[in-house]
Amino acid sequence: MQILWKKFKKIHIDANVSECGIEEGVPNTKYQYQVHQDAVVHIITEGSGYFSCGGKTYELHKGDLFLLLNGEEVSYYPSYKNPWTYYWVGMSGKQILDYLNRSLLFDQKVITNSDTQAVEAIIRKSCELSSSIESNNSNDILLLQYLYKLVYQLQAQFPKSYTTSVNIINQDMQKAIQYINNNYYKNIQITDVAQYANLTRSYLYKLFKKSFDVSPKSYLTYIRMYHASELLKQTNLPIKQIAENVGYQDPLLFSKNFKQHFEMTATNYRNYNG
Repeated sequence: MQILWKKFKKIHIDANVSECGIEEGVPNTKYQYQVHQDAVVHIITEGSGYFSCGGKTYELHKGDLFLLLNGEEVSYYPSYKNPWTYYWVGMSGKQILDYLNRSLLFDQKVITNSDTQAVEAIIRKSCELSSSIESNNSNDILLLQYLYKLVYQLQAQFPKSYTTSVNIINQDMQKAIQYINNNYYKNIQITDVAQYANLTRSYLYKLFKKSFDVSPKSYLTYIRMYHASELLKQTNLPIKQIAENVGYQDPLLFSKNFKQHFEMTATNYRNYNG
């Protein structure tokens, strides 16, 4: 007996919730068919039943999971003495299926005798949200968020070995920024930054201009000025000492850069900030 069955049109290429449902099993009621959905995750919340797929039949109980995948021949039905209740979430989209494939559930089709409370909570919330989606609210966004939570939780609890490519752009740029942030208090030059990032100075300049619209030298100065301003506000250190602490060997150069950056002297800045 279906308590809830919500179906949705495919809107996104990467990830969609295609359906959500709740069913209370009725004895002598059996589903047997070829799956046409991309993937449907079921969790048994009460009772027990049987699931057959790939020539195997599994007796499932409260807390167990079973998965339907497109093209498979499946059958499932409740036990006679203690018919099950189960919740389900159907999904489609290449990205979400790739994420689902990081879990053992994708290969095994069933998960038994495991702590699935976190998975159950996500599926229950998904079903709740699916019944409250209206044209004038944004619960569809939340529902998609819970779909990602679901596949993440399945992978986290039931992981399998996999490899994936993580596309991080401008790793050299990240190395340069990290070097500056970690070494601003030393007497470093932009040539040191470029050497650490294994870049020419001219290419490093192009990267900074493209990403931040500033030069590497300006970024280094900005970082030094930020830390100098914090020391002026939070300590009573002499200005000469603060200049040294942020990488300036020449106090006059520090004073010049500070005034240019904040449009006031370091002394006035300290007085202004109490």
